[in-house]
Amino acid sequence: MPRKSTNDYGYIPDDGYIPDEIMPESAAAFDALAGKYDASGTPAVTTWESFRPEVEKRAEEFDAMRKNGYLILWWIIAKVAGIPLWRSNQSNIGSCAGWSAGGGYMMTVLYQMFLGAFRFNPVNPLAMWLVTKNWSRSGGQSMSNVLIGGNRHGNWPVEIVGSDPLSVNKNMVLQSANVASLLQFGACRLPGVGRALATIIILCLRAGFVVCIGNSVKVSGARTNAKGLRQAILGGTWAHATVFDGYIVVDGEVFLHWTNSHGDRYKGADRFDSPESGCWFSVDQVIQFCSGRYVDAFAITYSEAEVDTERKSLAPLPIYATAT
Repeated sequence: MPRKSTNDYGYIPDDGYIPDEIMPESAAAFDALAGKYDASGTPAVTTWESFRPEVEKRAEEFDAMRKNGYLILWWIIAKVAGIPLWRSNQSNIGSCAGWSAGGGYMMTVLYQMFLGAFRFNPVNPLAMWLVTKNWSRSGGQSMSNVLIGGNRHGNWPVEIVGSDPLSVNKNMVLQSANVASLLQFGACRLPGVGRALATIIILCLRAGFVVCIGNSVKVSGARTNAKGLRQAILGGTWAHATVFDGYIVVDGEVFLHWTNSHGDRYKGADRFDSPESGCWFSVDQVIQFCSGRYVDAFAITYSEAEVDTERKSLAPLPIYATAT
């Protein structure tokens, strides 16, 4: 099947994300992994039909904890656990798809820490992205390819490859592949577009499952709304991959948190002290974000992480809301 010209999609800036429609072979390769459990223990790639019951069950569990005062947001979990936040900045390399998947991996580990005994190990998303690009630093990459990379190869910790995207060394990455293979993740392609896809994304975030998304609807800025949330302003187009990573209900209204990979662009006060690399979306904005000319979305279902043998209890971390 021939690739479509990027001209078929209008102007696609070189932010790094290539729609799966332009790389159908990578989308087919990702879908072919669904339902197969690797003998080596690689986390499974699953279909939405098989994953949905787990999401619905955990969404109910998380909702119950929220009603009991828990504030379940990854950066709050990191703060309580004493974990410094990583810098969400891909520098001048078009690796946004890699940063979406790598950032999503780390956020998922934090949500798993909330529920159980895991240790957090920061990773440099560029290393996995370079593997999927056959070491090329130019051009973009599809969401399917980076999620195959995160599932098959894993993620490289900063203690080995450093935290600077520009300093990642090919030989260092190859020599430490065995370490990366301990930090793999499972994934699920999310079906639909527009309201149908937005509904699924909201359900995933209710349950603490991070969603990586590539799309054409641009976040042009942010401003603090009447509820005290630093909320997104949508306008214009891009070809970019980002992450939905948090869920909150304020005065009966649902908001999802979103993170970019271009640094702290979203200044201003925020009721929940969210990192300035991101902001909040209303439900209508999530629908709009999913309604552009192209969109690919995936949930990270499980992130491999070292077990914390010092943590005796699997009870949720004592993280309570300071605002509701």
